[in-house]
Amino acid sequence: MAPIPPNSGAQNARPTTRFLVPALLALTLVVRGGVLALMPGGLAEDPDDYRGLAENLLRHGAFETERTPPAYRPPLYPLMLTGCVALGEHSGPAIGVLHLAMGLGTVWLVFLLGQRWGLGRWPAALAAALVACDPILLAQSAEVMTETPATLLVVLALIGLTSASRQPSAGRAAVAGGWLALAALCRPALLPWTVAAGVVLTATVRPWSLRLKVLGGLTLAAVLVLSPWAIRNQVRLGRPIVTTTHGGYTLLLGNNPEFYEYLRSGAWGSVWQAEAFSETWRNRALADELGANRRAYAESCENIRHEPGMFCYSCLARIGRLWGPLPRQIDADEGPLRRGARYAVGLWYLAELPLAAFGAWAVVRRGGRRQWLWGLLLAGCLTAVHTFYWSDLRMRAPLMPVVALAAAMGLVWGGKVLAGVRARPNQSGHQIPD
Repeated sequence: MAPIPPNSGAQNARPTTRFLVPALLALTLVVRGGVLALMPGGLAEDPDDYRGLAENLLRHGAFETERTPPAYRPPLYPLMLTGCVALGEHSGPAIGVLHLAMGLGTVWLVFLLGQRWGLGRWPAALAAALVACDPILLAQSAEVMTETPATLLVVLALIGLTSASRQPSAGRAAVAGGWLALAALCRPALLPWTVAAGVVLTATVRPWSLRLKVLGGLTLAAVLVLSPWAIRNQVRLGRPIVTTTHGGYTLLLGNNPEFYEYLRSGAWGSVWQAEAFSETWRNRALADELGANRRAYAESCENIRHEPGMFCYSCLARIGRLWGPLPRQIDADEGPLRRGARYAVGLWYLAELPLAAFGAWAVVRRGGRRQWLWGLLLAGCLTAVHTFYWSDLRMRAPLMPVVALAAAMGLVWGGKVLAGVRARPNQSGHQIPD
């Protein structure tokens, strides 16, 4: 028999796997492009005034509108939209193309990240496919909201942290710090992760001389990225605000007597109508932005002190809203089509979330590869933030690449466990056949 060439397996596998990336990108184009085509009205709406901010930036150079105070929203996404709104009546399709491009980049980078985190090509492709079809990310790609760019920036930051932890250097740490800071400028809730990741990365580096270089590189890059926004706010408002003046409102939204009463006596599945509450605080912020933010924090703390039991219960409710499989009903007169879509999303996450939990458990049980630490740290930081601040299913959008990677890991280890069970010998000493 002729000897088998040493690399024949790899050569035979190459034609099969080389089409993975084009297939993943084609899947993303079909699924996300289909959602954009089926939901064209989403890009015509502007619920958080991001398009309005971009238009005002383009026309007047001012980061504020009649609906939005100067530091109420994070700056990065409106800056991204300026090129789209410059196209006038074609701005909606342009935003759709922008979101589609960011979705393609996210899926491709998740595939690369999965391999760097120790998944094989096929499990990494599965994780990327889960991201391409993720219901939260699909829905938000058809909205003028920050979830799509924030998810891309989180994956870029994860890749940067993975590279910096494998081969520590000031340059790699600076790249990671830059992506982390950009993610925070898109979603301020990610700022604690920026700080925590910097501390952990620095602590894991040896020796001290290299540790100082890594700390300096990451800190310098993050400060350079964040400082223009802080300087602008110092000049405009007299305060070097790094995040936004929206934090007090989001804390109060989840810690006010009306919401506590809803949690205490509202029927399961009922809708808490917060529109009047939100409009009142928007008007207060327009009249006195910094004062309204301070009052919101003060009122939240007073409500928490007055009802500590309900505060603890509301924390559990917010964690449940963040990690629950089923989207909450928004419209009290929900039709059968929308209800069916909600339950379909719930079934998707009832399958994915347990797999992700098993995958995370498998990583921790094995001692945890260092690269997975960044994803677990992100999940912990974002969960901690939304334990106190307002949360819902949409808030976990930047986490979905990590969830998908953990779910793929869960499938891999689940397969290994099943294979081990099937291969165990029975009582007679013979192996149990597959």
